[in-house]
Formats: sequence, C-alpha cells, structure tokens
Amino acid sequence: MSAVPAAMPQGGAAQVAPKARGKALRVVMLCVVVLLGLLLPMAMGSSFYLGLLTQAAILAVAAVGVGFLMHHCGLVMFGVAGVSGGATYLVALSSMAWGWNAPASAVFGLLGTTMAFALVGALIVRARPLPFAMLTLALAQMLRQLVSITGLRHITGGDDGISISFNGSVFGMTQAELAQPSVFWPVVWLALCGSMLLAWRVSRSRLGLVLRAIRANEERMRFSGFNTYLPRLGAFVLAGFIIALAGVLTALHSAFASPELLDFGTGGNTLVATIIGGAGNVFGPVLGSLLFALGQDRFGASGHLELFTGIAVVVVIAAFPDGLIGFVRNLWSRKRDARD
Repeated sequence: MSAVPAAMPQGGAAQVAPKARGKALRVVMLCVVVLLGLLLPMAMGSSFYLGLLTQAAILAVAAVGVGFLMHHCGLVMFGVAGVSGGATYLVALSSMAWGWNAPASAVFGLLGTTMAFALVGALIVRARPLPFAMLTLALAQMLRQLVSITGLRHITGGDDGISISFNGSVFGMTQAELAQPSVFWPVVWLALCGSMLLAWRVSRSRLGLVLRAIRANEERMRFSGFNTYLPRLGAFVLAGFIIALAGVLTALHSAFASPELLDFGTGGNTLVATIIGGAGNVFGPVLGSLLFALGQDRFGASGHLELFTGIAVVVVIAAFPDGLIGFVRNLWSRKRDARD
C-alpha cells in the first residue's frame, strides 16, 4: 500500500516562504548588530569617547522605557529620576548597609524598584496625562528630599551621597574593572539591546495593540468590554523595569549614589533625549540619547548647555513632532508610496 503525501497549496507555500526568510533575515541582522556592538571597544581608539558612548547607552536604556510609556499610553513621566536614581540608591544601600554582594545588590535594586513602581502605578496609572506627569514629579522630589534628610545621613549619606564598595564580582568583573568603559561596555550594550528587544516585542504583541487602542479612545475600549486598567498598569511596570535597569547600570559603573541622581534635571535629560529621537520607535530614544551625550560634551563646558538644549527641543517639536526617527520614517514612506 503506497502512501500518498498531502500536497500543500502552492499559493500557501509561496506566502509562507517569504515570511520565514524575512524572519530569519531579521534574526541574522540582529545577531550581527549585537556582535558588532560588542566589538566596538576594539575599533575605538579613544577611551574618552568610549566612556561618553557608555554614558549615552545608559541614558538610552532609561529613554527606551520613557519612550515606550509615551508611545503606548500617551503618558509623560516627569519623575524619571525617581525611578533610575531610586534603583541606584537601593543598590548602594543593600551593598553598604547590609553587606550584600554585587549581583544580589543589582537584582535587589532592579526588582525592588520595579515592585515599588508597580505599587505607585496601581494608584496613579488611571490619572490623566497632566496630573500623571505632576504626580510622578512630586513623588521623585519627595524621594530627593528623603535622601537629603540630616537624620538619615548615616544611611543615605545626605547631600554627600554614598560611595559604593561592592563585595565579589559581577560577570567575573571586579569593581575596578566595572569602572572602566572598555570592560563595562559589553554589559551596557547587552542591557540596551535587551531593553530595545523587550519593548519592541511587547509593542508588536496583542498587549501593544490594546495599549495603542486604549490611548486612541479609552472610553470606547471600556464600552467594548476591555479592561483598560490592567494593560496600562502592565505598560507602566514594564517602563519602570527598564528605567530601573538604567539606575542599576549607573550604580555598577560609577559606584556612587548622590541626590543629584534624583533631581528633575537628571530625569529631564532622559525626556529630552526621547523627544529629540522620537518615542514612536525603539531606535528613537537611542538616537536622541547619543545626540544628547554628544551635545553635552560639545556645549557642556561653555555653561550654556540648557540654552542649546532648549533650542534643540523647540526646533524638534516644531519641525519634527514625531522626532528625528519619526521624520526619517515618514520621509521613507512618502518616497516608497511615490514609487508605487
């Protein structure tokens, strides 16, 4: 008895093959980009610019979280520094006050901040955009004042901050090696790639679709039977997790936690980077962070950094409301439509 193989419709096979090839090509390109990024210290002869790039990458991690929340929920966080700086302080306190080793302190800083952020989000995530922004700012400033209280100086270091001395190693790297950009860069690069991939995957998932629909018309989504609270809370927690990761990276690299990390200006840098690059794409905050770091290096010594930053933000908002990446995408779409 001969077996007759089932024939697949030629049209279906023709449709599946390009999709599979496209997916495989994206995976290969992703692996190549990650590998090239890991090899970057070998290609850069200047340790100064590698250090600048490391700072830009840490800023970009936080900006990815901020951009995700802006794009999917239409919410702007004025209290970004409270999350990233709070994570840095948790790493410092667990290491110095409790004697934990570096990996345990890093995990505690990341998960502890995320859990605290989830509790805060459960209370404020229903707020409208403007009250939400002000609430996050108020909470961050409360934390800023808390670490500066004289009575807590023996714990938080007060206005002088805390120098962190780690026990043990992280990924086989000692504290002295973590302070070197050439050694620490692979950790930062992988954290940035992981943050971007996480935000991109959620954006492409059903949750991302629901979040964008809620942002477009929350009332209609509620009338359609959707629970609009839990998806927004989930997005809020995810953004907090990514921003807290930036704070942990800061603690590992600088080995110092100071009240300046909780200042509005510190969080404002993240917002500026997100606005300049554009929140509608995971590459936007990364581009904005790189440009901001370069601008900070170029104009910081002049004492007029805030002036040039303000001019850049005004120009981008007026001329490129979707950010620089959004402008490039729109330009590419128009050219493609013109060819078709």
